[in-house]
Amino acid sequence: MTPEPVAVAKLSYRWADGGSFSYDLGGVLLGGEFQGHEFVAESKFYDGHHDQGTLYVEFLAKCYRALTLQPTRIDHFMWITWAPFLVTRWSDLRSPGEIRSAVKLHRGRVFGSPSNHPVDQISDETCELLAERLWIIVLSERQEKLVISTENLSILRAVGIERGAG
Repeated sequence: MTPEPVAVAKLSYRWADGGSFSYDLGGVLLGGEFQGHEFVAESKFYDGHHDQGTLYVEFLAKCYRALTLQPTRIDHFMWITWAPFLVTRWSDLRSPGEIRSAVKLHRGRVFGSPSNHPVDQISDETCELLAERLWIIVLSERQEKLVISTENLSILRAVGIERGAG
């Protein structure tokens, strides 16, 4: 399926070195404390950890770059997977230190500078802000069956429209 052109533009970004990247998913959250918050997500439907560790580190660099380009736009950055990865570092995967390491590794693309450029361009404030906005969501195929029925979804949408939620 080809995404809508409007969505492609909102999910695509430029690296500082001239390359580009995009997210798999994006949208606006509805309800509760996240009402109206915008998110982007990377989705990995893998049956094992495979190369997720490497891809996740690159994802962190992408998120850092997107956040520096549009600091007020994206409220949540989500990594959605069906298989755990980097489990020996699990508790640190959303930490500012992990983000800093990822940006350091990909600094040539993030800052458009030579790969040996000093890392003093990496902002601690941006790393901390990204850590607060970062999600790691691990699903299972069985969870996909835990969905609201079409009838109940229609009722909820009608109530939302009545209340002006769109």
